Amino acid sequence: MPRKKQKVDTLEEIETNIKLLCDQSNNHMKVREYYKALTGYNQALELNNTDINALISRSKCYLLLGEASKALQDAETALAEDKNNIRAIYQKAESLYYLGQFEQSLMFFHRGLRARPELASFRLGVQKTQEAIENTIGTKTRSTVPPPKSSKSRKSGDNTPKSQGPNSARPQMVRQKPTKADLERRNARKLLGELCVDKEYLEKLLLHPDLVRADTNTENISALAKEAVCFLNKRQEFWRQQRPCTALPNHKNLPNDALPKWF
Repeated sequence: MPRKKQKVDTLEEIETNIKLLCDQSNNHMKVREYYKALTGYNQALELNNTDINALISRSKCYLLLGEASKALQDAETALAEDKNNIRAIYQKAESLYYLGQFEQSLMFFHRGLRARPELASFRLGVQKTQEAIENTIGTKTRSTVPPPKSSKSRKSGDNTPKSQGPNSARPQMVRQKPTKADLERRNARKLLGELCVDKEYLEKLLLHPDLVRADTNTENISALAKEAVCFLNKRQEFWRQQRPCTALPNHKNLPNDALPKWF
């Protein structure tokens, strides 16, 4: 009898510790300290690797860090414990969306919407995923359609070259072909919007020879700048896969948890 009571006390103590660790990590998430939050979630899952709340919370944290594959893995583990858990369904749908698997993401957003039609998050998920699929299909369709023929065609009997017309003496301006770097910069501005300016600044900052001198024991500016550039590169690649020719909305209109701690 004492052994059984001791076992119950141990399980209760583990659950209490998991809750405390998750609560601390949730507070870190609110102030965008995602790596500190991740450490707490990892410690909680070391105590119980199937704790659903810890798995779902870590999945959300992974998404904010740009680790969509790990976020999906945690969401699937949580669903293996409870296939009807609405938060786990949402996390799986979001993870699939960020991985560019829009069809599967749409299926799970619909699944959550059927279970909880009053939740706006699932309605918005269905909408944004449908738009992503339409944009992807539309881009592929446009790339396969040949350009339209000119409506102005020469008459069969007119063999006079255009260069001999009355305006042939006007000098023609030669348009310089953009370089590969120019095209990449142009695409980055379309995809990242105003965040592209921050990315370019950070990239130039990392090349500055005096940057290492600015690093201290308490604040490593180089590491933070590299971390920020890495995050923006992942965001840019995601938007490139979702809608190649559409710019990201103004970052001022994004929710606070959609941006890393550096902004």
